[in-house]
Amino acid sequence: MKSILQLGFGLLFLFNMVACGSRAGGGRQDVPTVFFDLRTYFEGEIERLKAQGTAVRKEIEMNGKTEVQTQEALDFEKEFAIFVRSDINKPAWRNKYKVDSVMNANQLLSLQYTAIDSSLKTRILTIEFKAAEVARISIFNKSDSPLIKAEQRLTFEPDRGYHIRNSQVLSLSKDSELSIAATFLKEKEDRGE
Repeated sequence: MKSILQLGFGLLFLFNMVACGSRAGGGRQDVPTVFFDLRTYFEGEIERLKAQGTAVRKEIEMNGKTEVQTQEALDFEKEFAIFVRSDINKPAWRNKYKVDSVMNANQLLSLQYTAIDSSLKTRILTIEFKAAEVARISIFNKSDSPLIKAEQRLTFEPDRGYHIRNSQVLSLSKDSELSIAATFLKEKEDRGE
């Protein structure tokens, strides 16, 4: 019997295959960024977490069944690929997002990008800052096709962990719900050692 984790990642893969059809076609070339550079940010986080030897405690819930596991050696590139695929820096999308910012005493508190075009997968991307550092990234993705209607809510907090919530309405099979709550374990006490 497959574990909840294997089934969950299979569903996430299906969502991303449908949602990323318009993004297929090779790697990133030196495209100037107009919006917050999500790809570069996560590349830095991957390196930081690897260097720290960060372990992760995951609570995975799929269609009402829960599994908890701790992973010492996590492939952060694969783990954060779902976030990186939400990067909105594409030349064709320069005028496809409305940008709102919140400032206080000349300090940027948040940026929010909202899709003007409802055909775009990434509908809302919000970056919150604290002391000029990223404190939280929230992403809302939505995609519709004849076979699948999916919504994805992603949250990343650099010092705490990340959360992925994926819901899918499938025309040819049962609907599904997947939630992954991951907590970074940096200290031995966090790991129960």
